[in-house]
Amino acid sequence: MTQRNIVVSEATDRYIEDQHVEIVERKGVGHPDSLCDGIAESISQAYMDWCTTNLGGPLHHNFDKVQLVAGESAPRFGGGEMIKPIRIQIAGRGTPAYNGTKVPMDQIAIQAAKAYVRKTMKYLDPDKHMVIDCYAGRGSSELISVVDQVTANDTSFGVSHWPRSGLEAAVYETCNYINQKLRDEFPAGEDVKVMGCRVDNNIMLTVAMPFIDARINDVDEYEEVKQAAQEAIQVFAEQFTPTRKVRVMVNTADRAKRGDYYITVTGTSAEMGDDGEVGRGNRASGLITPMRSASLEAPCGKNPISHVGKVYNALALDTSRDICARVPEVKEVTMQILSQIGHPIDQPLVCNALIRTKSGVLSAETQKAVSAVIDEHLVDIANVRTKIRNGEISLF
Repeated sequence: MTQRNIVVSEATDRYIEDQHVEIVERKGVGHPDSLCDGIAESISQAYMDWCTTNLGGPLHHNFDKVQLVAGESAPRFGGGEMIKPIRIQIAGRGTPAYNGTKVPMDQIAIQAAKAYVRKTMKYLDPDKHMVIDCYAGRGSSELISVVDQVTANDTSFGVSHWPRSGLEAAVYETCNYINQKLRDEFPAGEDVKVMGCRVDNNIMLTVAMPFIDARINDVDEYEEVKQAAQEAIQVFAEQFTPTRKVRVMVNTADRAKRGDYYITVTGTSAEMGDDGEVGRGNRASGLITPMRSASLEAPCGKNPISHVGKVYNALALDTSRDICARVPEVKEVTMQILSQIGHPIDQPLVCNALIRTKSGVLSAETQKAVSAVIDEHLVDIANVRTKIRNGEISLF
């Protein structure tokens, strides 16, 4: 039996719900950073699909260097226009040829990027509003061989926690609610951001929500629509922290005297003034949580076979959820998994689980149960790869 370096210890920091101040952020799918994350991950998936179909299996790649350069637009009530297109610059590394077969990396990448934008954005047309270029090159032979051997191709760590706090749940679910439901009920775009702040039992959710200029005729209609959206968000958000007071404010940068309103042509601030980059937005948990342990890795676009910057972050989240589901005494868990380049990916240098129990005491029995769940997930690490491929674990 393989001996893995699993450490299970008691969390000694102050419980998140008992802290006086908590700050949590989530960027919606149309935020320039999230667009880069989504495009990078779509390229990785498309590349693996092509290689599997044509070559029998995935090849080494890391398409995690996608950058968005903002365009220029002139939004106005009743309908504005794009003046200068948004530019997407795809970099990273892949395997351009294998056993005499050429891999059309540029074509795969550009088509995947356009497909993702079409699927995700309602008003942003990748053919009309964007220019997409691919500069991806060949990966190093050393790291290519690492993929073949399924050993860690980096020395890095993955971090996650579970469960979400009340504020974390409110921010995460509210942002998704706006992106997935309110977008179809209101003339709104996808470049949503929800910033949550809790001071003791008072919560403020500051929401940025773009409205589509062509679907709003004037200022009065804009104010009416914004107020209706704010009321809907208020009702939705309150359910996640029923014992706390929640206040929602939408588009607080609007200034009537200057004629400043959050209206866009395409539903994203990427059309003018806001650039984006992979890894600058949500962590693998789907949130930005400065009060929590976190990895600064950018998982999107990395290969899910051997790149621990992707695999270990997903594994940490999946394992944390499972520990809370299967070990009744666990109240909260934080997972920290560290790799060592060149070593088997199922045998991390250390896997540290910080456990907070319901009783306040970490017993030997609970330690053993937690360790067993972690070991099971490491043994079956291929399962987390499958979940990534199937979209069962979101990376941003």
